Amino acid sequence: MDIVEFLERWNVWMWIKVIGSVGALTFVICIWILHFIAHYFGRSHLHKVVTKLQEYPGVTIVKPIVGSDNNLRQNLTSIFEISYPNFEIIFCLPSNDDQGLIVVKELCNIYSYVSTKIYIGGEKVGFNPKINNMMPGFRYSKNPFILISDANIYMEKDSLTDMVSCMKDDVGLVTQIPFCKNRDGYVGAFEKVFFGTGHARIYLAGNFLEITCSTGMSALLRRSVLDKCGGIENFSQYLAEDYFLGRAFLKEGYKSCISHCPALQNSEPTTIRNFNSRICRWMKLRIAMLFHTFLLEPLQEPFVCGMLGGISLNYFFDINIFLYPIVHLLIWCVLDYHLLRILDPSNPPDISFCYFIPLWLLRELTAYPLYFEALLNQNIKWKTGSYRLAWGGKIKRVYE
Repeated sequence: MDIVEFLERWNVWMWIKVIGSVGALTFVICIWILHFIAHYFGRSHLHKVVTKLQEYPGVTIVKPIVGSDNNLRQNLTSIFEISYPNFEIIFCLPSNDDQGLIVVKELCNIYSYVSTKIYIGGEKVGFNPKINNMMPGFRYSKNPFILISDANIYMEKDSLTDMVSCMKDDVGLVTQIPFCKNRDGYVGAFEKVFFGTGHARIYLAGNFLEITCSTGMSALLRRSVLDKCGGIENFSQYLAEDYFLGRAFLKEGYKSCISHCPALQNSEPTTIRNFNSRICRWMKLRIAMLFHTFLLEPLQEPFVCGMLGGISLNYFFDINIFLYPIVHLLIWCVLDYHLLRILDPSNPPDISFCYFIPLWLLRELTAYPLYFEALLNQNIKWKTGSYRLAWGGKIKRVYE
């Protein structure tokens, strides 16, 4: 009996179709469930009124800076003007020639009543350049909590109070959901759509389900737990140190959570190409860290997900194969805009629905080329260095 006869005799093709259709339909249903979890958690959790704390434990704000742009002064000023009464700021820069140093010194003089320190040159403990730059800030911090706040983050006055209020006894890491400050221009709006739709959906649903998906652009750490994990230098072998911090904290028995205020990224918008390069870098990290991302990343995007739903519904119910994908995309687009409005409830909206549609289409259509680029090239360029990713998320420096 040859292979063709065997397949026909045991109806193998039929079972492949049945199992494939059931799997595809189940996957699509799970994606829709994630949509509704994200909307529920976003509406119930984000933008709560910040209440006063009974105690204000000391917080060291570590501010790593590499270079400068036209929004750096505004971002750093926001840190000096937060309403939290018990904090210090440690600025970390790679060299005395860094363009951000002038801005830092000027603001330290203006806000001389704020406790500040400036460390130049960092300390090489591994390949991760951000950790190398921040090391003095962690080494000389004496407070029980440390806030990593990237240079492109604009802090609202109550943000730190809100983050500390989320630091319950069983929590070791509090992050802010990445979002964007309102900025003029098409690129700024595109970034906002990216962080307010697909990225927000996964971040909100993941945190609701208590899945580790922390980002380190604005992250409050419990110092005692970090020390148990070997200190920040123990994560210098990874470029995505934030994810591995969350995993390590969980192993120590401490959860991660998100605060009620989004992290407002406020770097000067450049081009969509440059922003997509950043997103491609993140994709490379996810593929290297989590193998299942290799399969799930393209499937959970709306176009492919809609096709899977259309094929499976056509097989089971003989529904027109093109009908479901069209309805799927329309509902997905509306829900994504609604999620964006949850993250940015300003009235009138900064981005109207008509303005949103072409931005959303551009974001979704560029996802697939970025995925294949990330899959085919595991080299990463970050700031002034080039790195090679290995499976598991570890990195090594590539010298050009």
